[in-house]
Amino acid sequence: MELCPVGWAHERSKGSSHAEGLDQDADPLDAAAAPRPQAALPERHLQVGAKQTPPAGSGPFFYIGGTNGASIISSYFKGKGWERIRDERREDYTLKWCEVKCKGSYCSFREGQQLLYQLPNNKLLTTKIGLLCALRAYARVATKVHQQALCAQDTSEKDAAPALEDHTGTSPGERMLEMEEFFPETYRLDLRDERQAFLTLFDETEMWICKPTASNQGKGIFLLRSQEEVAALQIKTQSVEDDTRYRQFRTPQARVVQRYIQNPLLVEGRKFDVRSYLLLACTAPYMVFFGHGYARLTLSLYDPHSRDLSGHLTNQFMQKKSPLYMLLKEDTVWSMDQLNHYINSKFRKTKGLPKDWVFTTFTKRMQEIMAHCFLAVKSKLECKLGYFDLIGCDFLIDENFKVWLLEMNCNPALHTNCEVLKAVIPGVVVETLDLVLETFQKSLCSQKMLPLLSQRRFVLLYNGEVDTWPCLAGSHSAPCPLPPAPQPAGNAQSPQTPSPRAARRPPSPQGPRGAPGRPHPAQGHLRPPAPSLHGGEAAPWGTEQPQGGGGDQAEEPSPERADEDHEQLKGTGHRGS
Repeated sequence: MELCPVGWAHERSKGSSHAEGLDQDADPLDAAAAPRPQAALPERHLQVGAKQTPPAGSGPFFYIGGTNGASIISSYFKGKGWERIRDERREDYTLKWCEVKCKGSYCSFREGQQLLYQLPNNKLLTTKIGLLCALRAYARVATKVHQQALCAQDTSEKDAAPALEDHTGTSPGERMLEMEEFFPETYRLDLRDERQAFLTLFDETEMWICKPTASNQGKGIFLLRSQEEVAALQIKTQSVEDDTRYRQFRTPQARVVQRYIQNPLLVEGRKFDVRSYLLLACTAPYMVFFGHGYARLTLSLYDPHSRDLSGHLTNQFMQKKSPLYMLLKEDTVWSMDQLNHYINSKFRKTKGLPKDWVFTTFTKRMQEIMAHCFLAVKSKLECKLGYFDLIGCDFLIDENFKVWLLEMNCNPALHTNCEVLKAVIPGVVVETLDLVLETFQKSLCSQKMLPLLSQRRFVLLYNGEVDTWPCLAGSHSAPCPLPPAPQPAGNAQSPQTPSPRAARRPPSPQGPRGAPGRPHPAQGHLRPPAPSLHGGEAAPWGTEQPQGGGGDQAEEPSPERADEDHEQLKGTGHRGS
């Protein structure tokens, strides 16, 4: 495992996404069986002095399902000479990016020949119950393995260290994160024993928050402050659980209750949290990255006793309900530089914080937590060469500067309805796609992953090539190179052609751990962008991106069930947050 340390450039919003109107309790994996509207005809091109191209076009093709970040993604690939198709049933795409996962996309996926956004079972991280179960299971396994490794260390230190690192990512001398240090106390309401445990410990001096396992935008969330509210929740939960007629047709979406962090750090008297990104650019081998995002603030001053959820939940969907939103929306999102400057000026001396706490201590802590969560599901994720994912991670800082992970979200919001988001989101998307293409190509060519020429702001958290080399992609054999795209005029550079897969290379040594924060030349972040794989060049960092708009989107909406050991999950949907 390689743990490495550490803001983005324009798009105009076209309005909110259609996702807000979707059924939040339906399973998107079943969407393939539902009737669909007639798909638009794919784009066709005429070549001067040549016959009309066949319906399939010249390719490479990309497909975008939904509006979340669609204009940025479309501009990126069209700039490389790729062709957008609009028929979701076509299977000749090179890359497919969809807000909602469809079972058919995974059934027809051609490993090593196609790229597909969202891992099939990313619900292990991106639903409340999925993440809770993963962290609990990892804690049990890690504790057991750590104890065994320490015992074995007395007799054979050589054998102990590899076994411990394989399971936990730590060596015997290192201290592993404990779940309680970064994840608020949480109970599942769909399990009788956990529900009873919560009811037993509930105290009116404390506040709890109840959330559906797979919803977003504050939907279905409410606070629990009194015995009357808890009793009402208990009655409702029990009645739904006992209603066999209801369960015969649809399982209610499971819920969790989580201890509310009542002493958040405030910015100008307002509550805030931080959105960061976990990028799985490649899964064969794993190449996992951390990316900075932005801070989200409430419009109203924080009052722990207020029953107005917009003062407790920071997301844009909740803030838009305020009549003052259009007037003050620019103040609901801060850049990481703004947050760093504020904390430097307000808290550095009074709290004894190091300079640039946001880009040092806080960033390092976010990276440690993300790496821990990834390692908790690393062996369970469905991996094929061509799968990739971008996950939004929400962190809260309390008044003691302790960092809490609130949740992780699939299909994170890529809308750009304020100036900070216009500066951040396009860079996140562009570098995500750059890294996905580069790591995919290198895996096809059996090349060393590092250095990554397209890496700029993202920070490498986990380099899995030493675990899997030389068999990088498991089941696939003799993958085909990506089809070349037309070269832009005046660009004499030819597309990169994969070398034979037989040209294996030895594993690369693990790099040193460095300090987090802003990019450093030694990390390779300041290298010039790599040429595009199929014509054109990667846009330099900070250049203006084409205007356009994504919108708000919804997160995974479907129910989850526990099996006998309460850890296996069944049938969730896959919407973003």
